[in-house]
Amino acid sequence: MNYLRIIMIMGFISSLFGCGQENRKSENKSDSINPLITKPVENISATDDQKERRAKSEKVCESNGVPIYKNPNSLFIAPEKELELRTKDEIVDRAIALLYLGLKSEGLEQVHLDKMEEDYGVSSKLSPSEKEYAYSTNPTNQQRTDANWRYESLHVLLWSLGYIDELIYPNQMCNVADDVKIIYELGPDKFRTQSKLRSKAEILDQADLILRLDWACVSARVKNEVAPGGLNSSVVYERHYALNWLIKYLNQDWDNISTDT
Repeated sequence: MNYLRIIMIMGFISSLFGCGQENRKSENKSDSINPLITKPVENISATDDQKERRAKSEKVCESNGVPIYKNPNSLFIAPEKELELRTKDEIVDRAIALLYLGLKSEGLEQVHLDKMEEDYGVSSKLSPSEKEYAYSTNPTNQQRTDANWRYESLHVLLWSLGYIDELIYPNQMCNVADDVKIIYELGPDKFRTQSKLRSKAEILDQADLILRLDWACVSARVKNEVAPGGLNSSVVYERHYALNWLIKYLNQDWDNISTDT
């Protein structure tokens, strides 16, 4: 990897974001992306690990002033024994695709995007919907905004691969420059080989928590209220999207992930 090119790209990203993604603060995702519809109420006989995970998540909600879903027989993540995670290689490939989309959404020069395609083999990692945006010469503003918000999903994937220590409470956007730096400094080979997939338990803990946080955001939005507990509802949505993909929720592909609450 050409280190001068890394420095140039990192300078470009840093100039855009500084300490975070300021550009996105006024670009909320539309209701078509953050759906208001919730799934039908279930009647689940929860396993011990489901109950323990829920209790742990509810403590986080309570400590941050986030309302708790009251029905004791509904709104559970799959039990650990039934779960099959995405493979490390699937996650690495998805992270690379999301990075490419994010950089394109920022207006990175095509010569650098082409070099990333050459180095990382991006085209084979893009979903059908992503290809429509990635190779469009005249993308819509909504496509750019959606691609830009996918940095938050990328942040989750980097966490799942062990590159980020923790997913902090989602009341603010991730530091994109730091996340981009992780992949670019390692390069395609080391980024893959040095990835260490987190355990089912760790990923399920986050999936359960984000389910409850998103439920609270959706409930507030239905009532035309602000998200509780200082939550950034768009960050919550992107985390929910990525985590549901990680746990193979309903076995859906990336373009069709449901964030049911």
